[in-house]
Amino acid sequence: MAKIKQVALEKIPEFVEVSDHKKNMIIINTTVEFHPLDVSSDLEYMLHVFVYDVHGVNDIPVLLPNWDDTKIQRVVRNERKDDFLCKESVLIRADEVKKENVTFKTPMNLKLGNLQDNTSVYSRKFEVFATLIPAIDRASKWSEPFESQLIFTD
Repeated sequence: MAKIKQVALEKIPEFVEVSDHKKNMIIINTTVEFHPLDVSSDLEYMLHVFVYDVHGVNDIPVLLPNWDDTKIQRVVRNERKDDFLCKESVLIRADEVKKENVTFKTPMNLKLGNLQDNTSVYSRKFEVFATLIPAIDRASKWSEPFESQLIFTD
């Protein structure tokens, strides 16, 4: 089973523009160590990379793995929920890699939107969560929400 050795930004941006129309491109480098069985068995993985604007203590990520449709939900640990900024997914084929340690570059676009016409400069804490889902694993998915009427009886 492959494992993630490191997740890091290629270059930390000094400024991130807050706008509905500006692109803030970042590149996430994810270093993956493949087990020799991954390479010899030609296993496939889906690398999912999530970027958050963290407010205080990190929310706890709850992963719902479903190959290329993986979702993440969070358990909020303080009074402010972290803001989800973007997600990218990359298909990885161990037979194409042919070595045990590889760094994958994932370009991502942070989009923060307008903050009430405020032009002050703020510093924010951004963090990246990466997960590697093997092709041979469990799958999970929530249904669409539905509503039913309640009937109270004796």
